[in-house]
Amino acid sequence: MENNIDSKINATRDGVTQIGKDLRSDAHATIDKVADKIPPATDRAAAAAHTGVDKVADTVESTSDRLAARSKQVAESYTKLAESGRSHVRASPAISVLIAAAAGYGLSKLLSSRSTK
Repeated sequence: MENNIDSKINATRDGVTQIGKDLRSDAHATIDKVADKIPPATDRAAAAAHTGVDKVADTVESTSDRLAARSKQVAESYTKLAESGRSHVRASPAISVLIAAAAGYGLSKLLSSRSTK
């Protein structure tokens, strides 16, 4: 299961990174086309636009990497939490059933009191 989550996280990160690369390439091509049609005085503006595009693309790429890393951490935490819950239920199944029943009863009372108002 963890490999499946990791592969989905990696595929999503790769997709976002590719979108960023495609956008960067398209933006640079558009800037170059516009700069070719305008007098050379716009070279500085074109250079500034290129720098801006690079900064945005770099930010998107680094954000994508950070999100992928955070998603992996969340998946690992979930796996640990699920295993911890399983071990507690295995250790004391009767108490686990009573706690689950009490929680369900409490939630039903909480939700039913909201729906009647």
